[in-house]
Amino acid sequence: TQRKAWDLIPRTSVCSMAIFRRYPYVLLAGLTFVVSVWFYEYHYPPFQPQLRPASSTNPQSKGNFNGAWNFTRDARNLLMTDLQCDLAFPDLFREIDRAVELRKEKPITLKEVESVKPIRGYNHAMIYDNQLYMIWAGENVNLRDQAILHALHRAIVTSPEPLPNIEFTLNADDIASPEDTTWAFSRRAEDENLWLMPDFGYWSWPEPKIGSYSEVQMKATAMDTKVPWTEKTNKLVWRGALLDLLVREQLLAASEGHDWSDVKLLNWEDEGAGKSHDVLTMDEHCGYKFVAHTEGISYSARLQNLQNCQSVIVAHKLKWIQHHHHLMVTSGPQQNFVEVGEDWSGLDIAMDMLIDDDNLAERIAKNNIQQFREHYLTPAAETCYWRKLIRGWATVSFEPEFYNKTKKGESKKWRGLPVESYFLEREIDWAYH
Repeated sequence: TQRKAWDLIPRTSVCSMAIFRRYPYVLLAGLTFVVSVWFYEYHYPPFQPQLRPASSTNPQSKGNFNGAWNFTRDARNLLMTDLQCDLAFPDLFREIDRAVELRKEKPITLKEVESVKPIRGYNHAMIYDNQLYMIWAGENVNLRDQAILHALHRAIVTSPEPLPNIEFTLNADDIASPEDTTWAFSRRAEDENLWLMPDFGYWSWPEPKIGSYSEVQMKATAMDTKVPWTEKTNKLVWRGALLDLLVREQLLAASEGHDWSDVKLLNWEDEGAGKSHDVLTMDEHCGYKFVAHTEGISYSARLQNLQNCQSVIVAHKLKWIQHHHHLMVTSGPQQNFVEVGEDWSGLDIAMDMLIDDDNLAERIAKNNIQQFREHYLTPAAETCYWRKLIRGWATVSFEPEFYNKTKKGESKKWRGLPVESYFLEREIDWAYH
C-alpha cells in the first residue's frame, strides 16, 4: 500500500503534528503570544515609563482648546499658543496694547532699564532662551517678590512656543515710581510709563491666610454652591482696617445706620472681640449678596478675590488701574459691578435699587462670575497675559546681552542667575556652604 506523507515524518514529531492538526488555532494563538512578548521585551524594557512626544499638547483631562472658550475644559490650560490666547481672551490685553503703542516711536533702551535703582520691591531680570535670570533684587516686600517671580516662571516654562529675549525691571510694592519704565501691579491714568502685570495674589497671598488663588476660587465656588443666591445675606458687607484712608472713612459714614449695612472696621491691634468676632474669611464674603470694595494705599488686592463670589461688587470710582479693570462694566446687559461716587456718594440710592430689584442684582452677580471667575481671572488667562506682556515688551525693546562685557582674554561671565537657584537661596550671590 502507498504510504501517506504523515508516515514519513519521524515518530518524535508525530505527536506534536497530530496536536497541531487537531488544535491548530490554540497553537497559533500561543505562538502569537510568545512572539508578542519577545517584541515588547526587545523594544520596551519592563516597567519603563513611556515618554510623551515633545509635540504632545495638554493632558486629556484638560481637553484641547478648539477656538471657543469653555470654562470647564480650558480654565487650567497653561499650554495655549499665542493665537489660542487671542481667541480665548480677546479683550484681556488692552493694557499691553496701550503700553506698546506708547513706545513704538521711542523704543525702550538698556540705559532706561538700568536707571531703575535696586530699592525695596524692585527686581531686575532677563529672559533668555526661555529661561528666567535674576540680575539683581531689591529688598523683598513680604513674599510678593517670590510670588510674582514664581508666576512669571510658570508662564515661561509652560509656553508651547519660544518666547523672545528681554530685559526688564518689575516692582512688587504697592506703588511704583511713575518716572520708571517698569512692570507694576497698578497705575493711575497719568502713569503712562508703567506696564501692568498680574497681581502677586494670583500666585498666593499667604500672610493674611488668603492662600493661593486656586484655593480662593475653589472655596468661593464651594460657598456659592452651599449658599445659593436666594439664601445669601441681603446686606452689604465690608471688613477692613482704616489705615488713615479717607475713602474708608467715607464708606463707614455712607453706610452707617442703614438696615442693609454690615460694614465693620477691624482693629488689628485688638486681640479681643473687635478682631476675633468680626473678621471674615474671603469665602465667607460670598455668603452676602453685596460686597463693598475700597482702595488701599494705592490699589487693593482684595478686588480680584471678591470677584470670585457670585455677589454684587459695589465700589467707589477707582483711581488705580489694574490689568483687568477695563473688563469691569458699570451699566447695560453685561453690567458686572456697581459703581458709586469717589467719596461713596450715592451708595444709599444704589443699595435701595439693588434690594428693590432682586432680579437685577442677581444678573449683575452672575455676570461677575461669568466674566471673571469663569473666564478672565482663570489660571489660563493669567498665563496668557504674562506671555503677551513678554512679547509686547520685546517689540519695543532691545535684545539683551547674556554675558558681561569683558576685556580681551578674560573669560565670559553670565549677567544673571537662573531663577531656580534664586528661589532656593533668596540671594543673587552667596558664600559656598
